[in-house]
Amino acid sequence: MPLRFLHRFVRLAPTGPAQGKGEGMPRRPSPLPPPLGDTFSVRAAREAGVTGARLRARDLESPFSGVRRLRKPDEVPQDHDDSPTAACARVATARLVSTAHAYGTVMSEEAFFCHVTAAAIWGLPLPLRVLRMESRSSPTGTRGERPIDVGVRLPRRGPRVSGVRTHRLAGELLSVREVGGRRVTSPATTWAQLAEELTVDELIIVGDAIVHQPRGRNAIKGAPGSGLATLDQLAAAATAGRRTGVEKLRQALPHIRAGSMSPPETQLRLAATRAGLPEPALDFDVLDPSGAMIGFTELAYPRWMILIEFEGDHHRVSRAQWDRDIEKHARCVELGWNVLRFTGRHVYPTPEPAVARIRAALVRAGWHPGPEPRIAR
Repeated sequence: MPLRFLHRFVRLAPTGPAQGKGEGMPRRPSPLPPPLGDTFSVRAAREAGVTGARLRARDLESPFSGVRRLRKPDEVPQDHDDSPTAACARVATARLVSTAHAYGTVMSEEAFFCHVTAAAIWGLPLPLRVLRMESRSSPTGTRGERPIDVGVRLPRRGPRVSGVRTHRLAGELLSVREVGGRRVTSPATTWAQLAEELTVDELIIVGDAIVHQPRGRNAIKGAPGSGLATLDQLAAAATAGRRTGVEKLRQALPHIRAGSMSPPETQLRLAATRAGLPEPALDFDVLDPSGAMIGFTELAYPRWMILIEFEGDHHRVSRAQWDRDIEKHARCVELGWNVLRFTGRHVYPTPEPAVARIRAALVRAGWHPGPEPRIAR
């Protein structure tokens, strides 16, 4: 055997110790200092003693220069919404918030998050189309991650960073708060800014989420003004100077209600009233004859003894919730209530089937379309 060939054979042939379990497996990156968290600046990592090689490890990504973030699979947060695109929208929202958090580690003190990014940070319901933007560089028109929205007050100039959309804003149009250590436009200001991209109905949905008064312990109704903002604050933000989309804001304001708890409920309410049905009561307490509370429902027509329940997926997967629902509905029926139960498929892609069921129930209960009949005196 030629010497050159023998040398090659010996070099490539496996030997005993190298054939153990895990042969050829890359070494797992060493743990990072816990105070850094999942997202951190390179500067903070260096100060904590992290080496350059560790910062280049495969388990880290760099969404912005000088920033590192642990790579994680996208997780779908559980939510009440059952629309076909809801899961995708929740993933995109979580990703946008994560990217904003990453940029926040190097963001200047005078900058703040605004527009769609601020809405995502506040946890407001956003349509998938604004969370994903068309890629101008792609000939196929594929959609990619939305740049984060960062604002500065005029006359300052904002950052020029890839992945950041800068907004230079007049001071009279702004109210800025701190959320989790980051500067973010207030919910009312954010709602007004969204008029640049949202439709009137989408502004109503977001407005409902902002003014919603969450229930406290023992399902006690939230106090007036306990939401992220009040209707008066939304109105003030809409008229605070010259805004893009101000006409859409004016059209949306009269239809925003504090009792709506989810986008499907808002859409069902809007569809019902536009079809000529009476406006339902929202977040309605159902009481027994003694005044004790049986439960509460999303929409109701007390005059016609009709309750409307929107069943999100948590009603199905939670055994405790399912048991409570069964008991509540049985008790309501005993007291003469007609309980209409809907899921996402009754609202998406169109709420017309749900509206038809509500109309039929109202008619059976004695409701007459058109103006209320006059009472003879």
